[in-house]
Amino acid sequence: MGIKRITTSVALLLLMFSAAQAQEIKTDSVGNNTESRNGQADSLQILSAELAQIKSQLSSEEKERQYEKIWRRRKYWKIGLANPSIERIDGEPMTWKTDFSVFIQSGKTTYFHRKPIGGVLKFGFDFGMSLNYAKLKLDNAALSGSSSSTPGTIPGSNPGGFDDIVIDDPNGSALALMGVNLGMHKIEYDVHIGPNISVNPWNHLIVSAYFHARPTAAGIVENDKFSYGFGCAMSAGVSVSYKLISVGVEGLWSTIKYKQPSFDEDDDDGSEENGGIFNTKDFKLKQKGPRFYIALRF
Repeated sequence: MGIKRITTSVALLLLMFSAAQAQEIKTDSVGNNTESRNGQADSLQILSAELAQIKSQLSSEEKERQYEKIWRRRKYWKIGLANPSIERIDGEPMTWKTDFSVFIQSGKTTYFHRKPIGGVLKFGFDFGMSLNYAKLKLDNAALSGSSSSTPGTIPGSNPGGFDDIVIDDPNGSALALMGVNLGMHKIEYDVHIGPNISVNPWNHLIVSAYFHARPTAAGIVENDKFSYGFGCAMSAGVSVSYKLISVGVEGLWSTIKYKQPSFDEDDDDGSEENGGIFNTKDFKLKQKGPRFYIALRF
């Protein structure tokens, strides 16, 4: 009887020890599986973050390429028509209107920053040069002492009217004596520079507004008389561009002082600059008017 009890007790102890061992093994297995699953989840999170970073980088590079395609056309060539009006401002009132006026201009826009602000806005400045031509005719002259014998005040007899500004007797022109009238022609060469603001509202469409200062050298020819002057014109305008093609409108205004040299010994109006064989007469002309153009951008 005593031996059975001892044997039974030993068996129970062995069973309890086996159960404890099995429970410990099971717990270790569950813990290992949990750690494995946690490790896999961490790896997935890291991979997802890396993929998101790569996607963001690719998107940023794509935007950079798109910005470059839109904003890469910085050089321009313009050709256009103008309709300036001109008036004398330092003597008897005289005005001229335009028969025909054309200009050609080249330049480049340099932006202050590479990336557009908000993806649509850029600030910069323009720099370039232009050549302008105009054929003018006298529109109105109110000269004191004018008479029917003064060709400059009779429509059709001297339609340029320019001689009246600088010559007391317009009949003194050699070409006028021969009955030849070449008309009044004005040529200007200028350099323009000024700020530019551009907006890209959609696709490759760019709308720009600008203001330019234009140091100018000008010349006026009428028959055998030539005058020259220097000054600074101003212009402001807007343009709309889509890829290669651009159209625009601007206003231009200037006041330029001209000199007309002559080699007339008898020509003396009392000015200190005049006298002797070589004489010079001064006058000021004010110009303003709209200009319309089409441009190619590269």
